[in-house]
Amino acid sequence: MKYKKIALIGMMGSGKTAVAKELSEIIKVKLFEMDDIFEKKYQIKIKDFFKNFGEDKFRECENNILNEIIKNDSYIISTGGGIILNPNNREILFKKNIKTIYLKTNPDIIFERIKKDKNRPLLLVDNPKEEIKKLLAQREAFYNKANITIQTDNKTIKEIAEEINKNL
Repeated sequence: MKYKKIALIGMMGSGKTAVAKELSEIIKVKLFEMDDIFEKKYQIKIKDFFKNFGEDKFRECENNILNEIIKNDSYIISTGGGIILNPNNREILFKKNIKTIYLKTNPDIIFERIKKDKNRPLLLVDNPKEEIKKLLAQREAFYNKANITIQTDNKTIKEIAEEINKNL
């Protein structure tokens, strides 16, 4: 039986949302895009929430959303890149009956994908390329706890989703 509880993790710009949409179409499981859910629920852009309330409060709210999503019988979750920073989220993503998939992407490719995106609060710094590398170094040990790792470099969204489907 194919898994019906799936979470995509990885750095911002790794393609989690696009791949989750494609995978949802392939396996006919409902998609929950956490950033979209956050912005609808709290009626604020994530970058503005970060500015007004800070990252710690954001991570707390993110955990609340994750806890709501996992009450469903089946789902594909497109998570935020930093979701694995919260130990409660790691407990959910790595210890529950969820197939967690790490979309591993080269930091240079991530930078090229998101360099013009001004809605990435953690990259509103002087050297965003170096910040991506720093964030990845801090997070990679957590990302590597995923059930499946998919290298995304030089693959289309469809190819990545099909590869995930084969591995479920």
